[in-house]
Amino acid sequence: MKNQSELSSLLERKSLADQLFIHIKKMILSQELKCGEAIPEEKIAKVFGVSRTPIRETLRKLEKYGLVKINPRSQATVVEIEPREAHYIGEVRNVIETLAARILAKKAGPEDIESLTKTAERCVSAAASGNSGEAFEVDGLFHLEIAKRCGNPYIYSILKNLDAKIQLIRVMNCSLKIMLSDIQIHAQIIDAIARHDSKDASSLMQKHVGDFIQHSSPEKAEKSGRAIKASAG
Repeated sequence: MKNQSELSSLLERKSLADQLFIHIKKMILSQELKCGEAIPEEKIAKVFGVSRTPIRETLRKLEKYGLVKINPRSQATVVEIEPREAHYIGEVRNVIETLAARILAKKAGPEDIESLTKTAERCVSAAASGNSGEAFEVDGLFHLEIAKRCGNPYIYSILKNLDAKIQLIRVMNCSLKIMLSDIQIHAQIIDAIARHDSKDASSLMQKHVGDFIQHSSPEKAEKSGRAIKASAG
């Protein structure tokens, strides 16, 4: 059995690991660190007053989460997602999230509606206040909540595994202004689920995810790239 000193040390290490995870994740989702950029290990270590060892342990966790790529004999970098991959992820979302909304609409109770409403309100509040990191993260939580509450563990597992990349795609392709417009449909989805209208719920979710696919389409990325080159020239 661990003594009090060992337990205290263990809790401190866990608390530090949680703080580092949240801090680096926020840096990525707020675009302080952009896709492909190196993670400034030394700078973060100085902020927290620690060695690079806990930073690297956290980066390994973030790699498993899907936000960081650890490069051999080089600095870890923020994951880059190609437009084609983003499109494929959107297609998967279109299928499983539409199904999740349809299933939940058939069985949702007051607790489900209350939880979804609170999460949707947090998302709107974060986006309206300009907190992009929190807004993108809570938007992901809203979709995960529907998947979890629909009762099909495989739907939830698939979406949870994609969540980090979905958040990155939002960060890459959606401004806060676009997101604030897109998330207005959350309230309509909740209303359809509350009315047990599975057809309307799935249709609204399909439209919502369709907007995500449109924003992250390869064609849009190519057009945006041409515009950037033209302005640079």
